[in-house]
This record gives sequence, C-alpha cells and structure tokens, in this order.
Amino acid sequence: MKNFLITLIASTFLLIPTLFITKVVRAAQSPVKAITPHIRASSWPDRIIVTPTPTPASSFSVTWRTDKTVKNTHGQIVKASPNARYDVNAKEFSAKTYRTSPDKGINSQGQFSYPSNTGLPIVSYHSLTFYNLQADTNYNYRVEGASGKWSPWQQIKTAPTNTEQDFEFLYFGDAQNGIYSHWPLMLRHAWQHAPNAKFAVYAGDLVNEGASDQQWSNWLNAGQFIHRSLPAVLVAGNHEYDWQMQDNEQKNWALSTLWQDQFTLPLSPSLPKALQETAYVTHYPDLDVFVLDSEAQGNIALLQAQATWLDRKLQNSSAKWRIVTLHHPIFSSCGMPLGTAGQDEPDVRAAFLPIMLKHNVDLVLQGHDHAYSRGSIGTEKDLAIVASSTSLKQVKSVFVTTVAGPKTYPVKPTRWDEYRDYGVTLERIGENTPTYQIVKKSNQQLSYQAFMGDGTLYDAFTLTKNKAEGKTLIVANDLPPERMFNNTGLYKTHYDLAE
Repeated sequence: MKNFLITLIASTFLLIPTLFITKVVRAAQSPVKAITPHIRASSWPDRIIVTPTPTPASSFSVTWRTDKTVKNTHGQIVKASPNARYDVNAKEFSAKTYRTSPDKGINSQGQFSYPSNTGLPIVSYHSLTFYNLQADTNYNYRVEGASGKWSPWQQIKTAPTNTEQDFEFLYFGDAQNGIYSHWPLMLRHAWQHAPNAKFAVYAGDLVNEGASDQQWSNWLNAGQFIHRSLPAVLVAGNHEYDWQMQDNEQKNWALSTLWQDQFTLPLSPSLPKALQETAYVTHYPDLDVFVLDSEAQGNIALLQAQATWLDRKLQNSSAKWRIVTLHHPIFSSCGMPLGTAGQDEPDVRAAFLPIMLKHNVDLVLQGHDHAYSRGSIGTEKDLAIVASSTSLKQVKSVFVTTVAGPKTYPVKPTRWDEYRDYGVTLERIGENTPTYQIVKKSNQQLSYQAFMGDGTLYDAFTLTKNKAEGKTLIVANDLPPERMFNNTGLYKTHYDLAE
C-alpha cells in the first residue's frame, strides 16, 4: 500500500507539468478576437476602392458597397481643373450592380455558407471602369449610392506613357492582424512618405479570415481616402482563402467570394475561371507588374496554367523592368513561431522559378513569411565584380519578402542554405520589424527602399541595367544592423490582435 501511494503521488506530480503545458499551448492556439467596429451598409456608398486595369494610363476601375435597396447607381468623372464648379462638366456612367448575402457564397461548385457572417443582411456591390482617359492627367470622380447620395469627389492621376518619366510605387507585405489597431498607421505613414506613388502592391494576407466581412470592413476603412486615390494591385494570399461550408456539412478550401465582390481586377481570359482576378498583369511605362495566385498550390494544374501564362506574357513584354508579385516566397526564410520546419513551398518554386529565370525577372515581391528577407540569384560574372566591391553584384533576379503587420516570425536557423543549388544568396534579414517599401523606377535604374514603422531606413538597393554590363545590384553601404528577436526588445504575441 505504501509503495502504491508513493507511485500515485509521483505520477500525480509528473502529470502536473504536462497538464499545465497542454493548457498553455491550447491557449496560444486559440486567438482572442480583438474588439473592432463593424460598419454596416447603408444607402450611401462606402468601401470605395480603386484598382488598376491592364492599361492604367487610360483607365481605372472603382468598386463600392451599399445596402440592398440600391439596385441601380452611377459614377461621374471629369478632368480636374481650377474651376470652382468643375463638377458641372462631369460625365455620368451607369455602374454594374451585384447583390449578395455575406453569409452565402456562390461559385462553380455551388452555394455554401460562411458562418462568420451569419445574420448579416444582403448588400449590393457596384463596379465601374472609366475608359478613354488621357495619360498622366488628374481626374476627379465620385460614386453614387441611392439616387442623389453621392460620395465626396476624389482625385486620381492616370499613369504616364513616357518611358523616360520617373515614378514610384508602394509595396506592403502581410497586414493580416491588427488591421484595425496597427495597420492604419503603417499605411498612412507609407502614403505620407510617398504621396505621389502611382499604385500600391499588397502582397497577400490583407486580412486574417478571407470570409470575414468584419475584417474586410476594418481593412477597407483603414485607408479610406488612400484606397480612393491610390490604385491597389492586390495579391490573393492563403488568408484570402477560407472554408466554404456545404449543406452536407462538408467544407471546401477556396478563394473567398468576398474577393471578387469587393474588387474589380483585370481579367485573364486564357486562364481558368478559378484564377480570374487573382492572376493578371498591369502595364506602366517601361514597367510591367505580373500578379500570381500562389495559394492555388493545392492544384498543380492551376500553378502550371499560371506558369504557361506568365511565360507567354513575359515573352511578349517590351518593358525594361518586369516585376512579379505573389504571396508565397520562392525561397522561404521562416519557421513557424514554435518550430523550425519552415514554410517552404516547393510546388510554387518548381512552377514559377524557371520562368522567372528564363526571362530574367528583375524583382520578385512576396509576403507570407512575416519577416524581412532579401536575396538574389547572380550570374557567371559575379566573381569578378564581388572581388572589386562587396556592394556590387551581377544578378538575374532579386527576391524580397516583407511583413507590414504586427505578427512576426523568427527566421529559420538554416536561412537559405537548403536553396544553395539554385545559386541564390540570402543577403539581408530582419525579425520583429514590420516595414513598408518605396520602389522608384527611372530610365536606367530601379531603386528600392524599405522603411521601418518609425520611418527609419532598414534596407536599400538599386538595380541598374544596360546592354553592355547586364543587370547590377548595388546595395546601400550605410544600413543599420540587422534586427533580430534577441536585439529588438520584447515581443507580445499577436493573438490579442487576431481580428
């Protein structure tokens, strides 16, 4: 009996830490929802956002929302002028209207439900593309809800056509968490830093749950006037996908139908229906931006369809600078917060990297990893150039991954060692450091700067290109020390920001 009691007591004490640890892990895996507003639709237009067409020098698209009572509505546009009543010369166009229930979705697989939106009323989404505009010209526009209920006038400038003209754009990695509390500050800071940007690239995971109308409300309201004047080049990430609940209690992982409800993006007729408005291209003077849907990785056929499409589009591109943006990195830098397995996506790399290298894509802009990383693939001329200057490198392509929101991951211990056979080198990393990026195109170079949330420069490089020397990467010499978790201060878990 004594031995039994001793054994029982010992076993009990051995169980205590196990039970305690299990409880902590479960708590960490159950995000606490942040309390955020959820603005309901009305007869007035809201969630107004401008998106590019394939030809942003002569057109742009705008999408907005109202309640279900608005069945027909309009948009107006006029060339900007100093006249007090510029509006009297505005032209009016009818919008396309689509009514939908946020808690119901319909796609090629049928109708399904989104439990996170249960009980939300039917709403109307409206879209309009303004065509036949003059290049490099300011236009004023506004959109209507119910009859006579107009938005304030907004101003937007069409893209130039002069290939010699300099311009810049913004690039953001994942916002995803803290999209009500943290993300608006980062977005505004970036816009104030580059108020003349022609567009902004959002490299996926804009929200945490792609089917959550409340999270989209937070993201779209975070930069209301910015979204109305700065065209958004939108990339679908894995968090823009969500579970679609079937009537038979089966569920399917697919792009949230809220994506195509809320945004009007370029179509790519040669691609499958599942990739419409997630894989597309937009053309700026001497700079083409190609958008890919890397979350289609669950379907090899969809990845290959995009690879074939990208190969053909790059072959036909006459732009001096070609940029590809996708959510999942070609080369991953991160392990998950509690592990080191990483987030490697070999199917994405196998499908897209050969095409990128075949056409010497200049810059690849990515998200997903929730850390900062920059690396490049060099050419045969590397050794001679590196020997004379450590800041110069002859390259084929540069790969950048960033995060804009407060959820950050550690870089995996192997860094990019497992990718050495691809000839790629990891050249800069950053942990616990959200950033925004300004990319500037000029006649002979593409310059890139990454800024931390306080406006301090974190990374910078320039790509130059000419027929004699090829493409050269020039990295800034006065960059601050790399920021790592062990030298940047305490980090509070992102779970309290899981909106």
